[in-house]
Amino acid sequence: MGYVARGVVYLLVGGTGLFVAVGLAERARGSSDAIRLLTQLPMGRVLIAALTVGLVGYSTLSFVAAVRAPEGTTGARGAIVRAADAIAGLVYAGLSALAVRLLADPTADTGSASEQWAARLLALSGGRTLMAVAGLVVACAGGYLAYKSIALPVTAQLERRKVSPAVVRAVVWLARMGLAARAVLFTLCGALLMRAAATGEPRRVGGLGDALDTLADAPAGPVVVGLVALGCVAYGVYQLAKARWRRVRLGAPTEAADQVAVTAGATHG
Repeated sequence: MGYVARGVVYLLVGGTGLFVAVGLAERARGSSDAIRLLTQLPMGRVLIAALTVGLVGYSTLSFVAAVRAPEGTTGARGAIVRAADAIAGLVYAGLSALAVRLLADPTADTGSASEQWAARLLALSGGRTLMAVAGLVVACAGGYLAYKSIALPVTAQLERRKVSPAVVRAVVWLARMGLAARAVLFTLCGALLMRAAATGEPRRVGGLGDALDTLADAPAGPVVVGLVALGCVAYGVYQLAKARWRRVRLGAPTEAADQVAVTAGATHG
């Protein structure tokens, strides 16, 4: 359910980005706004409730991975991967809290979570430096995602005995497109953080939706936004594919191939 929830969020983010690309919407939606969109659909509360369970599940999975996985990964690389999982857990815990609030009151004004925490950070002594470092970390994460879009052994994550070769090839392409799109968005989010640190203005901090809007203002903006948004949709479908065919080992791996699968699954793709 966690993979499904994550997939739904990226499908909504990518879908609104495609609307911007073709001129049917004025701005893209980030993760928080995408979740709010569900409240406007028929049976919105039921959808939000199901999404909440999935978001809590993915957050829990990320925290467990930060403590126990990836097996066999030690040293600096292991610390980085565990830190990334812990951060993912915090992010999805925040989205879970937002979903719970919308479940209780679909009309609640949740505001801009990123702007709120940015204002608190900038108010601290040395807040600008901390935000600049955070921006650099996020931008570096974008670079790592770009690397993963090329090097991630996607097939090691799948129970290939249950998937046809054609589906495996399709999932690989979806994964690489999605990771490349996320690389672009994370790099832009890092740049927005560093810009906010330089100006001291929390409103300049942005999430995925703001990163898509930034792309829209660039030369050939609609085309670029359309490609990145399509990548987000591909990543969403990839998450749904993982919900169906992800290789999950509950015990210690006993074969080399299983070891590769667990290590390749760090930060869950």
